[in-house]
Amino acid sequence: MKKFFLKSVLVLSVVLFSSSQIFSQWTAQVSNTTQRIRCIKAVDDNVVWACGNGGVVLRTVDGGTTWQVKTSPNTGSVNYGLDAIDSSTAWVTGTVGGSADVSIWKTTDGGASWVTQYNNPTGFGDGIRFFDANNGFYVGDPDPYPSTNWELLTTTDGGTTWVRVPQSNFPPADSANGEFGAAVAIDIYGDNVWFCAYSGASGTPNRVYRSTDKGYNWTASSYMPVGGTSNGNYICMSSATDGIVVALDGTVAKTTDGGDTWSVASIAPSVPRFVTNVPNSGYIIVGSTGLITGSTDGGLTWTPQTSNTTNSLYVVEATENSAWAGGNSGTILKYDGNPVPVELATFAASVSGNSVTLNWTTATESNNRGFEVQKKQSSGDFVTIAFVQGNGTTQKAQTYAYTDKNLESGKYSYRLKQLDFDGSYSYSKTAEVEIKVPAKFALSQNYPNPFNPSTKISYEIAKETNVSLKVYDAIGNEVATLVNETKTPGAYEVIFNAANLSNGVYFYKIQAG
Repeated sequence: MKKFFLKSVLVLSVVLFSSSQIFSQWTAQVSNTTQRIRCIKAVDDNVVWACGNGGVVLRTVDGGTTWQVKTSPNTGSVNYGLDAIDSSTAWVTGTVGGSADVSIWKTTDGGASWVTQYNNPTGFGDGIRFFDANNGFYVGDPDPYPSTNWELLTTTDGGTTWVRVPQSNFPPADSANGEFGAAVAIDIYGDNVWFCAYSGASGTPNRVYRSTDKGYNWTASSYMPVGGTSNGNYICMSSATDGIVVALDGTVAKTTDGGDTWSVASIAPSVPRFVTNVPNSGYIIVGSTGLITGSTDGGLTWTPQTSNTTNSLYVVEATENSAWAGGNSGTILKYDGNPVPVELATFAASVSGNSVTLNWTTATESNNRGFEVQKKQSSGDFVTIAFVQGNGTTQKAQTYAYTDKNLESGKYSYRLKQLDFDGSYSYSKTAEVEIKVPAKFALSQNYPNPFNPSTKISYEIAKETNVSLKVYDAIGNEVATLVNETKTPGAYEVIFNAANLSNGVYFYKIQAG
C-alpha cells in the first residue's frame, strides 16, 4: 500500500484575457484601367507596381489608395512580366503585335519614361526577375521558334547589357512532349531561380528548371506528377528547399529538396491561375471567377477566402502585412493584414500514461479567434473535443497546449482547426499517437504528496478486469472508494479529494480480478 500526508497550502489562480483586432476582407481598389492585370510586384507595403494588356503599367506609392497609370513602354504590347526594386526603378517585358517580337524596357523615373534594353523580333517574353539593382534574369520561349532551347538571358549591370546563357549551360527542353509555352511561373529565393515548364497537353508530365547561381547554370528536375495545359503551371518557393507547383487542373505538387523531386500534396479548388508565398506564413492561390484560397500547412489543405468579385484573377502578390490580386477588367484587390493570418510554427503530440498532450506555437497571428482541437480514432471521423482561445492579432510567438485525458489504449489522430473572427478557417497537419496496453499491473505514488485538499493517483491495468481502489486511515478504516468497476487495459488516473477528512496519514490499496 502507498501512504501519503495531508498538509495545508494556499492556492492562487490567475486568468489572463486578451483583446483582438479584426481585419477586413479583400476589397476592390480603383485601378484607373480596364485592361487585364497580368503581373504585380510589391516592393513594400506602400510601393506596388502592376502591368498587363494594352501596354498598361500602374504604380501606387500609398499602398493602393491611389493608382497612377504610367507612361506605357508600348501601347501595343501585352506585358507579361514586371519587377521593381523601388518607386523609381522597374523593368517590364512584353510582346508587341501578336505572339512574337519581345522587348525588355526599364524606367528609372517612376514610369514617366522607358528605355528599350532588349528586343527579339521572333521571341516571346514570359517573365523577368531581379535579385538586386544589378543582377537580373529573363526567360522566354525558344528562339527561333520552334527550337529545343529556352531563351535565357542574364544581366549584371541593371539590364544595360543582357547576355544569352550558353546552350551548354542548361538541358534542352523536352520538345518531344511539347515542353514550350508561357513559362510565366518564375520564382527566386536568394541566388536561386526556378521556372516551371509545361508540356502543352493535359496528362503529360512537366519539369522545373533550377539555377543556383542567378540563372547562369541550370538543371532540370525529375518529371512532376502533374499534367500540363495550354496555360501552364505556376511555381512558388517559400525557401531554397520548400515550394509548390499548382497546375491549372488544381493539382498541387510539393518539393522539399529545392525542386529536384516533386510529389502530389493536394488538389486546390476551382481553376487556379497563380500562386504566391506570404512571407513566413503560407501560400495564396488566385484563379477563375474570383477564386482566392490560402494554405498555412505547406499546400496540404486550402481555405477559401472572400474576394468580393467574379472576375478571373491572374496574379497575386503579398508582403508580410498586405496582399494584392489582379485580373480581368482592371481588377485590383487588396487585403489589409496578413491574408494567411496564423502562422503555425509547430504542432506535436506526446503520450504520458493514458493522456495525450498537444503543444503548438504560432510565429504570428492576425484575426485569430482560436483553435478547435479535433480527434479521431483509428476508424471514424474527426470530432471536436475542445476549443482553445487564440490571441487575436500579434507579431509575437504564442504557445498553446491541451491535454486529452483518460484515454483507452489504441491509435489516435489529432489536428487543429484554426478559426478567424470573420469565419474563415484552416487545418493543421495531423499528429498521430498510440496509447499502448500496459505490460503489467502497476500502482504509482500519488502526486502531489503532501497535498491539500486533493491528489492524483495513477494506475495501469494489463487486461480487462474488475478494479477496486480504496483509501484507508491510519488504523485501517475505509474512508473512500475511488474505483469499483470493470476496466479495459490501459493507464488511468483518479482524483482523491480529502476536503472532508482530518489531517493525517492515509493509505490506498488497489485490487484487480
